[in-house]
Amino acid sequence: MARLRRDQVMIAQEMVARDVPVRQVARQLGVDESSLRYRLGRTLDAPDGRQERPSVLDGWDARVDAVLARFDDPRLRGAGEAAVDTTVVHAVLQRDFGFRGSYQSVRRYLMRRFPAPVQAIRRVETPPGVQAQHDWFEWTTRVAGVVQPVFGLIGTLSHSRASFVWVSPRMHQLAWQTGHLALFARYGGVPLWVRIDNLKTGVASGAGPTAVLAPAFATFARTCGFGVDPCRAARGSDKGKTERSVRSVRSVYADLFVTPWADLATLQAALDARSAAVQAVRRCPVTGTPIAEALAAERALLQPLPALQELFDCVVVRRVSRDGLVSFEGRRYSVPFAWVTRQVEVRGTAQHVVCYAEGQEIARHLRGTRHTLVLEPTHYEGASTAHVWAPTPLGRRARLQLGAVPHTAALPAPEAVERPLAHYLTLLGRAGT
Repeated sequence: MARLRRDQVMIAQEMVARDVPVRQVARQLGVDESSLRYRLGRTLDAPDGRQERPSVLDGWDARVDAVLARFDDPRLRGAGEAAVDTTVVHAVLQRDFGFRGSYQSVRRYLMRRFPAPVQAIRRVETPPGVQAQHDWFEWTTRVAGVVQPVFGLIGTLSHSRASFVWVSPRMHQLAWQTGHLALFARYGGVPLWVRIDNLKTGVASGAGPTAVLAPAFATFARTCGFGVDPCRAARGSDKGKTERSVRSVRSVYADLFVTPWADLATLQAALDARSAAVQAVRRCPVTGTPIAEALAAERALLQPLPALQELFDCVVVRRVSRDGLVSFEGRRYSVPFAWVTRQVEVRGTAQHVVCYAEGQEIARHLRGTRHTLVLEPTHYEGASTAHVWAPTPLGRRARLQLGAVPHTAALPAPEAVERPLAHYLTLLGRAGT
């Protein structure tokens, strides 16, 4: 577990002062509960007495320098980079100088005497309309008389710093996509790139430049026209603007989340009103104007809002079998026979299974029915193509059977029979005499 930062401790102190349980605070900040309780029990500026304790290596500077010089360690020249591992230094001190201390004592000594250099962070400001940063956060609030977790998708336009929050009772793929559309509507358009964390609704595996996007989200992003830029692993600075926005949620929106609400729609309206009020007062550090003015200028450079009407939580590519079927979620669905042996995209929406080919919808079926084979007869009708011959047309009997027409309907009416049954009985009687 990473060491708690000073800002995390300050946020935790504020939340605990608002009667938020420490366990919940630790979960929302993503830190260890016991470490958080320990830090909350100490003042922020209290010195750590461990650094003042005497070390068993006090007076051993010359011998430690001799070991480091043997390996030409750059730390002796003030370079600050270790060339020899601490385990090696500990072993040589034990073998050649009779040192009886522990490995940890050598490690602490080297860290105190040769402190590591500070890693500088590159500050980048993107042009307007280029990037937004999105991330989830969780809060527990009372909705319709029930205390429940509420998930907020917070989005920040990197240039103007305009920030909005969209709330949801769940955090699955459909909510992830719905939240993006809701944030785009509040931005007034779609940025060229959206930077996200490596959560499972967005990234299937990996992180950063080598991340493999979740298929459903990758298709959603392609449909909306934005690129996905996942953060590197354990690099919160990669999306520092959203991280800062999440921290500001604790102060700017905190009172809204501790207020009881009749429903999520009422809470959402209050969050939107608070965002507008904040943007009218706070200034964009890049333009020097209020964030509301910077947002108005940035909207002209955003892409148009997507015309996407249906969201989907699953998308796969399937090859159409010779009988015009594709497999999806343990069932088989028909598509027009012209796509036999070719690959089509199958999307699972809230109610339907929709098949796409060459950017067009070619088939639609109800999703999640009890049937394992779902057919549309018209998919097997039509003329042959250059690549696929049309299925054999249905015969008369097949059409009767598929139309659920009794086979007796094909017989002539009794009064139209030229030789009634009585005539045959008469003939049989004569044959017997």
